[in-house]
Amino acid sequence: MRIQVGGLSEGVHAYSFRITPEELGLPSEFPDGVDIKATLEKTSRQLLLRASVATTVEVPCDRCVALIRQSLEARYQVHYVWEESEADRIEPSEVQVMPPGQTVIDLSDDVRQTVLLAFPLKNVCREDCRGLCPRCGKNLNEGTCECRETLVDGRWDKLKELQSNNSKQAG
Repeated sequence: MRIQVGGLSEGVHAYSFRITPEELGLPSEFPDGVDIKATLEKTSRQLLLRASVATTVEVPCDRCVALIRQSLEARYQVHYVWEESEADRIEPSEVQVMPPGQTVIDLSDDVRQTVLLAFPLKNVCREDCRGLCPRCGKNLNEGTCECRETLVDGRWDKLKELQSNNSKQAG
């Protein structure tokens, strides 16, 4: 995914790309293509690239493990400058100094990083997802299970005995 900038006239130029997740080295959770829409504004001192990225991700719900499909959208911008002194005026995370004679900009790495950073930390099929029964593993969104006993954590038994003894001594 490259943009030829050598010989490009000053002004605003629009680009759009559709690439496969494999071309970006994305994992299998990304089943569809990645759409990129970019504008490149060229002046005599710099290039300003603004890009929006859209794709989908297919992951299991963190609560009930049902497979869910979510849209991901993100934006980023990069200033490409030819002189180091120009870079000092711009946010460091948004600037790249181009070596003399570079005539092509490769967007692949920036797009890949943008997609991965847009990946949600928590994936739930719906906000009120009830998850799985910790005893039998039934998906509680599909109904209740047959488990009647509540799970008891034996590690707390000694603390309950102490609490019981303290309340008997106080009464």
